Amino acid sequence: MKILVCMKQVPQKDAPLKLSEARTWIREDVSYEVNEPDAYALEEALRQKEKHSGEVVVITAGPARAQQVLREALAKGADRAIHLEDSAFVGLDAFNTARAFASAIKDEKFDLIFTGLQSDDYGYAQTICRCPPCSRFNRGSTNCDTRR
Repeated sequence: MKILVCMKQVPQKDAPLKLSEARTWIREDVSYEVNEPDAYALEEALRQKEKHSGEVVVITAGPARAQQVLREALAKGADRAIHLEDSAFVGLDAFNTARAFASAIKDEKFDLIFTGLQSDDYGYAQTICRCPPCSRFNRGSTNCDTRR
């Protein structure tokens, strides 16, 4: 089984966020962490890998600092990581992030694609819905598993 996990780096929950005069976030001097719902998605992907064998691939987009998300995922058991590195991804909307992900994985054949419920920063919960490779499953997608 080949599983993709979409992950995002977000400002820490207690990070003081300031707005510039242009009404955009000032991101300097802010600490970052793995988006908590994405960590749950990775955990479930690793469970599925353990149960069915296979490969877990993680993907993220963002500046060089976003590599920390990938390093943490690899340390937890992911097999491979894809980093779409560009600071332009910081302010990109869900549709264009999904297009970039789709382009990066177009030659891959994933059996499952996991994401977190939503991001802790913008809260869009739209990237998986906008990801064209998900349509190849010919059915709806879900990014919320409430089983526990």
